[in-house]
Parts: sequence; structure tokens; C-alpha cells
Amino acid sequence: MRTRLIAAALAGTAVLAGACGSDEDKPLTEAQGRWVDTFCGGLLPGIKAGRELQAQDPANPAAVKAAYLELIAENATALAAAEKQLGELGPPSDELKTVHERLTKYFSESARSYEAAKAPVTALEPNARFWEGAEKVLADTSQVSSPEELRATFDTLEKSPKYSAAISKSAPCGELKNSGQR
Repeated sequence: MRTRLIAAALAGTAVLAGACGSDEDKPLTEAQGRWVDTFCGGLLPGIKAGRELQAQDPANPAAVKAAYLELIAENATALAAAEKQLGELGPPSDELKTVHERLTKYFSESARSYEAAKAPVTALEPNARFWEGAEKVLADTSQVSSPEELRATFDTLEKSPKYSAAISKSAPCGELKNSGQR
């Protein structure tokens, strides 16, 4: 009798352990893949606009201002859209709930920061001091409480074989990596 109870307890523990296995043990779901794509995709428009801004001739302040305003608009829009989509998708797994919350907070704060900078940057004169003024506006309107959280999110995902592989296969993440921003 005692042997049967021990065997039943061990079998029950094995079944329970199998049911509570780590997310790493399961294949990537479609929703998890969309979460990874949304994460990287939310950063891409701003990266592309940033490259366009860097390509501007500083001797042409009007072009610099136009590109800077495009950077602000792209970031505000893309980050807000990514935050909304991540909220709809929810955490990709129980293990990444904190990462999800940290990322959506970062995207939300960043989107609000860029949105708050639009009017003050638009009001700046396109002259030789424009860039300096625009950077000050961004610093003054920043609502991002922990900018290092974006890097922490990448680090967490890259430590996971499952999500590291998903990042490697994701087209938006590949573009992000190729831009040198990861």
C-alpha cells in the first residue's frame, strides 16, 4: 500500500511538473512572435528617422529642423502604437510578465515624451542653435523614468534561447540589429 502511494505521489508530481514547465520548453506561439515583432518594430521608425536626421547638413538648419520634427513625430506615433499593441497582446509568457510591464511602461513614457516635445521644438527657430535647443527640449520634456529598461529588456530576451531565436528570426529585430541600435 505504501509503495503504491509513493508511486502515485511521484506520478502526480511528474504530471504536475510537466504541466507547470517553463515557457522555454514550449514552441513559440504566433502571439509570442507578434510580441517580439512589435517590440522591435516599435523602435524602427524612430531609428530610420534618426538616420535621416544625421544625414542632414548642419549648414542647412531648416532641413535639420524638418528632419528633427520627423524624428519626434515618428517616435511619438510608433512608440504609442507599439505600446497599445503590446497591451493587447499581453505578456508573452508568465516568466516575462515583468519584462512586458517594464517595456510597455518605457514605450508609454517615451511616446508621451516625444509628444510633449512637438510644440516646443516646432516653436524653435531653424538656426545654428536649433539642434542644441531641440535637445534641451527633449531633455526637459522627457518622462522616461528608466531609460536603461530598454537595454534590460533586450538582455532578458537574449538570455532566453527561445526568445533569442525569435529575435534572430524577426524581420523588425533584424532591421534593428542591422541599424546598429541593439
